Amino acid sequence: MKKILIAICLLSGLTSCHHDDDTPEDNTARRTVLVYMAAENNLTRFATEDLEEMKTGSLKLAEDQNLVIYVDKAGSLTTPYIVRAKNGEMVDTIFMKEALSADPTTLQDVIQYTREHFPAKSYGLLLWGHASGWLVSTKDSISRTRGSSILEPKAYGGATGNNSSSSSGNYWMNIVPMAKAIQNGMGSNHLSFIFGDCCSFGCLEVAYELRNVTDYVIGSPAEVPDMGAPFDLIVPDMFLETDNFYAKIIDHYFDYYLDIFKNNPQYYNKKVGDLAGYSVPLAVVKTSGLDNLAYATSTLLGTIAEKVSTSGSLDLDKVMYYAISQKKYSYDMYHVFKKNTSAADFDTWKAAFLQAVPYRLFSMKWMTEISSLRNEMENFDATKDDCGVVSMFFPSTYYNGTNPNWNKAIQQYQWNNVIHWEQYGW
Repeated sequence: MKKILIAICLLSGLTSCHHDDDTPEDNTARRTVLVYMAAENNLTRFATEDLEEMKTGSLKLAEDQNLVIYVDKAGSLTTPYIVRAKNGEMVDTIFMKEALSADPTTLQDVIQYTREHFPAKSYGLLLWGHASGWLVSTKDSISRTRGSSILEPKAYGGATGNNSSSSSGNYWMNIVPMAKAIQNGMGSNHLSFIFGDCCSFGCLEVAYELRNVTDYVIGSPAEVPDMGAPFDLIVPDMFLETDNFYAKIIDHYFDYYLDIFKNNPQYYNKKVGDLAGYSVPLAVVKTSGLDNLAYATSTLLGTIAEKVSTSGSLDLDKVMYYAISQKKYSYDMYHVFKKNTSAADFDTWKAAFLQAVPYRLFSMKWMTEISSLRNEMENFDATKDDCGVVSMFFPSTYYNGTNPNWNKAIQQYQWNNVIHWEQYGW
């Protein structure tokens, strides 16, 4: 969450191969990946660790692959900066004027600067920081995981605005202006992927909002441990050019926590070892399949109109949910529909879902700071065949006391242009 971004100096020439004198020099890389590190908050010490991991990961990159990081850390003696991880070192540092990383204008400017100074045939974006899915609010919060708090941090980023690491942030970037900022920053270019290394990014409403700026959205619908991604492992994965490159990112992330939860006393729910055999649920959304999924979802909701109306009641007993709040606002959409619709209707919808969500890894438990969620994990009536590992919001009178009213706030998302929650009385 920084402020207006202006480079104090320009990058010198990028690495390029030798050309004959009569051939124009081409500095276009195969891929540039930008890591947008919103760390002016209580995650700042993990930013330092992750930068070291990125240096290690960069050792496996080719000359025509650019890993670029925008760094906004708390307690820093310098202004935010852009740097490139190359051959195990940080090079080409460009210091910027102070700016809130939670400001969409900053994100737009950083993306545009990266695109112009590190041109590539394809681009990726990794969003690093706190997050809470689609929620919209201005409340402050404090958390250990990337987004969790009973005070509900909102949307993405989390910046204190005063160079402090005392909280998860006073300023947040909402998803709707985020999508616009990415679109403006990319210009005529398109992102191959957006990877949210933050809580609750595996959210259907978020993915749908971003569908016009990226081919894939990768993330977890649940809380992400404060250590975040193992960048020494996944940096090379972000540059793979295979059709299913996302599977490597998800596998490395999932397997890393599958192992670490068994032995590390820092990560547990009730006692050391309580998360043995569990990890971080993760999924990828293929955005080209989202319009079809939206219409399929609208049709499926119509078959259970009496359940999703203001006078109805969905059966959510023991259904998997991922909320980083005492209020259960992010249910596993697949599990909800499987439990509340006819088998024939569900199977028709399922075909659309699987086209839009080509890969996912299920975890029955994960690290959480929400005590009620910890307790209910023991009673989820779910297996990997019951869950899609993507969350969705279902309006309820339960949320009428939220500020802003979540039943109304959800309607600002493009997802609602197809779902139309208002037709059910919301």
